[in-house]
Amino acid sequence: MTATTLTYERRRRLADALRSQRMRAAEYVTHEFLERHPDWRERYGDLAWERGVEDATFHVDFLAGALESGSPQAFEQYARWTARVLGSRGIAPTFLIENLMQLADWFETSLGEDASLVTSYIEAGCAAARAQAEGGDDGDRLDPDRSLYLQAILAGNRTAALNVALEALRSGMGVIDIYTELLQPAQYELGNLWETNRITVAREHMATAVTQYVVAQLYGRFDLPEERRGRMIVTGVEGEMHQLGANMLADVLEAEGWDVRFLGTQLPHRDILQAIEEHEPTIVGISATMLFNVPKVSSLIGDVRLRYGSDVRIILGGAAFRFSGNLWRDLGADGFGKDLHEGIALVDRLTTSMN
Repeated sequence: MTATTLTYERRRRLADALRSQRMRAAEYVTHEFLERHPDWRERYGDLAWERGVEDATFHVDFLAGALESGSPQAFEQYARWTARVLGSRGIAPTFLIENLMQLADWFETSLGEDASLVTSYIEAGCAAARAQAEGGDDGDRLDPDRSLYLQAILAGNRTAALNVALEALRSGMGVIDIYTELLQPAQYELGNLWETNRITVAREHMATAVTQYVVAQLYGRFDLPEERRGRMIVTGVEGEMHQLGANMLADVLEAEGWDVRFLGTQLPHRDILQAIEEHEPTIVGISATMLFNVPKVSSLIGDVRLRYGSDVRIILGGAAFRFSGNLWRDLGADGFGKDLHEGIALVDRLTTSMN
């Protein structure tokens, strides 16, 4: 049995079963770990228990999200990321693997016949963590322009960062390409620097704020068409912390002639539904970066469908869906775009089909 052979409803029920046990599973894993490694409690005191439980709940959240999406690759990505973060902080990935296998022990006891699928995901994650630990650094992935932009945002220099973007604009690069070929790769590298403990959280936030400033300045240089193609809403779900990608999509679609309302993130569903009621969009775009927000996306889609049926088209974007095949279809959406180019093309296709 694999996740792809299960219906979405069964995957969702299995993911919900994991979520319902997350705290008990996390406490079990942490207890077992500290029993085997009493020096951690001696070294970190009460934090050893608190952080252990917190980390284990994250493991369960991401595991449940990967199962619901039917994507072991999504959990492998999470395991690689976690191994990198821990390794950069001097913590051997073997401790992560040990924790994950203790989770497997817990779910083998509690889940019955579905445990084998959960175990296969965990084993895939452990293999990915080992490979990450053995692979080392990926090296410099940015071309000179991107490196220059990255240096500017890391320095918190808004003027320098904007000048790099404007020079690209003057050289003939379109705004969409500036977003996808300059800003987004630099942001991905920024995340890599944080993951490997080469910059602080504060510096990462500062650099992202600079990119948000650049996006706002580029928006002011759009030549917005007078004639509107239709109305759209672009939003994150409650609990989603990342809004830069959705913000870029909203800006570009407005430049393409759409009347867009960008709601940002952290908005309760009732307020999103109220905005839909007031703006009357033909398309709603929903963004989610973290897998554990997929249930909230599912809930929001269900609420929109209940009120508006198929009159409102729904598109999805964000890293939560990038490794998940047809999860967007399982959730009841009308499409998924993995980047800005695909998002715009998807909107164009839906518009054509509605006319």
